[in-house]
Amino acid sequence: METFDLIVIGSGSAGVSAALRASDKGARVCIIEADRIGGSCLHNGLYPLKLGLGLLNRNKQNFFSNGAVDSEKLFNSIRETMRLLSHSWEQKLINSGVTIKMGDGLPISSSLVQVILNDDTYDIGTKKIIIATGSKPTSLSTIPFERDAIISPDDIFENHSIPERVFIMGSGGSACEISCFYQMLGSKVFLGDNEPRLFSGQDPDISNAIEKILKSLKIKLLLGKKISSYYKNNELFDITLAEGIKFQVDKIILNLSRQANSENLNCGTLGIRVGGEKEIFVNERLETSAAGIFAVGSVIGRKTRSGISEEEGKVSADNAMGKNKSMNYDLIPQVCFTRPEIATVGCYSDQAHHKGFRGVEGCVQSEKLDFSFLGDFKEGIFKIVADARSGIVIGGQIVSPNASQLISLVVLAIKKGMKVGALLSLASDKSSETEGIKEAARLCSNAIKTNIKAVR
Repeated sequence: METFDLIVIGSGSAGVSAALRASDKGARVCIIEADRIGGSCLHNGLYPLKLGLGLLNRNKQNFFSNGAVDSEKLFNSIRETMRLLSHSWEQKLINSGVTIKMGDGLPISSSLVQVILNDDTYDIGTKKIIIATGSKPTSLSTIPFERDAIISPDDIFENHSIPERVFIMGSGGSACEISCFYQMLGSKVFLGDNEPRLFSGQDPDISNAIEKILKSLKIKLLLGKKISSYYKNNELFDITLAEGIKFQVDKIILNLSRQANSENLNCGTLGIRVGGEKEIFVNERLETSAAGIFAVGSVIGRKTRSGISEEEGKVSADNAMGKNKSMNYDLIPQVCFTRPEIATVGCYSDQAHHKGFRGVEGCVQSEKLDFSFLGDFKEGIFKIVADARSGIVIGGQIVSPNASQLISLVVLAIKKGMKVGALLSLASDKSSETEGIKEAARLCSNAIKTNIKAVR
């Protein structure tokens, strides 16, 4: 029987990250995949959506025909790119020495996994197991999925047709990205959620910024309002929300909670605890209640993005190799790929006391920075948050065209325990977006000095 140091079940962003990390550390690794290398994130989620937004933003004229977006051409281009990227991931695994086996992986024990492919079944041995089988979208009991009409985000690229009007249910970064995508396709977009804000638990200024961005795109926000009823009227849906708000759409996208793909993993027999949404419970080391078996990604019940999943993959691989690491989610940026982009990491100032800090911030609007005049962009925000007592950077929030890249500077400062002066001393062109971080850091430094004087 073939044996490995580590078997990873699932090849999404979390699984691939875990496999590469363990292989780089010298482990003999096998990854088992039932469908396509890349998982939901690459084939149905953030990756194709981000590519679609980028193509429409940079090369929209290439996908126009008769005054409208040629969705078939666009979607085929997206799918072909994802196919090539999946192949690239596969080659990276192979070049790193990872063995790839196609089929369903079924853990029999913490040291044995059964691979099932059609009528062929065989066992492989292992020292440790990482489960990274992902999740699947869920509908509402009152609004079930209906082919091409009521769909999940995973099904967006399965149909070429562009709805004249679309209702997107759900909040968070993915809902905003989906809304922007359909708006750029030419649809009239309604975005609704039971929550009163799109980014609950986020800096209010950032929540205000994203809502302002969406409104400027003529996206209708219907927040804090539950669906009272919906009725199918031929090919259309008549929707009524609380307070009597009524509108009609061609398509509904349910961007809601997801159910973990854990039903066929033998969890009960192995003693792996699961929750009501089939999510696998893990400890701070990402280890399940069955010793030697770890779980990462959306199978553990979080609405994970690729950055979070990748970090979970690395931490779980390190622990499977004998380390003792835990996840620090405060060090992983949250990014929303709207235009402009939104990126946040760590604490925001009013939340800092929950983490034991005395938060103080420096905030600057893009309209006060040189790059906004040169690029005609005035709507951005740069914030740097530090602990008033130590001066150490503890957070940052950015709304800017390249926020997803700029936030890495703030992440590095937090990880290294740098003081705000380190960001203030960044060498950069005054005409670049980086100046926003420097100016926010300068204002934060001044706020710290004012705070110290006030205490004295």
